[in-house]
Amino acid sequence: MSSELPFNGFHEFIQKPLETTDPKSLNSIKKIFIECRHPPTNPFGILIQKLTGRIQQHKEALTSWRHILENKQALEQRLARSVNIQTAAIDYFDQRSDTKSVSRGEQLPDKMKPETGGEEWLEKIYAPGYHLEKLKEEMLRARRYKHALTTLMLDIDNFKKVNDTLTYKGGDKILILIVKILKKTIRTVDILTRYSGDRFLLILPNTNKREALELAERLRVNVQDRTKRIEGLNDGVTVTISVGQCANEETSTTFLKHLEITLENGKKQARNSVYAVN
Repeated sequence: MSSELPFNGFHEFIQKPLETTDPKSLNSIKKIFIECRHPPTNPFGILIQKLTGRIQQHKEALTSWRHILENKQALEQRLARSVNIQTAAIDYFDQRSDTKSVSRGEQLPDKMKPETGGEEWLEKIYAPGYHLEKLKEEMLRARRYKHALTTLMLDIDNFKKVNDTLTYKGGDKILILIVKILKKTIRTVDILTRYSGDRFLLILPNTNKREALELAERLRVNVQDRTKRIEGLNDGVTVTISVGQCANEETSTTFLKHLEITLENGKKQARNSVYAVN
């Protein structure tokens, strides 16, 4: 796909609202479409799915996108700071989740989804919206029983380079390999979900921040060590991780924002590292 991303609505609904107010989010969106292996027939559906894990048909996705832009503007006015587009999208759907269910009418092309080999536990990890559903459940349980709850947000470093080196099919295999490494390192009660793209969320019931930081460091080392023998990846795959402990007064959306901001700021400092939410 060319760098102009010539599909209907791109300039009016994506480039024009974001190019001066939030060029970083605009560049992230361009990257999503540039990495598509086929011309998008449902571009706004792809965008919604990549940002939030939700699946929508074109007309509904375009309507949601307009509301997400409005929500982004409202959040920025309220918080007096810039809010990235993924945070605004998650916040928008979180606000309306109690009144409208997610549409599952039109599925994205199979090639947009990593091949999971039909393994049920992997299919669940990749299910759209699973991360929000489980986080809300565990936050309610933690408050009810007064248990600590910590979550890790894990991002694969330079994943575009992995795709360029191994092809997209090879990149999909790396995602599944990393999921299996994570699964072997965490407890049975811990919950592993896909957050978006090459980013994952680990929900750790009855775990405090110190314990979570220790686990995050162990995960970081395990991923790098167990991917060093992959041909073409001389140094293996590395990950950057943010760690946060839920506060009783936090909503799931606010908590995810803090994790994401910490992760993004950390990646600017040094990748292949672990960062704690303040």
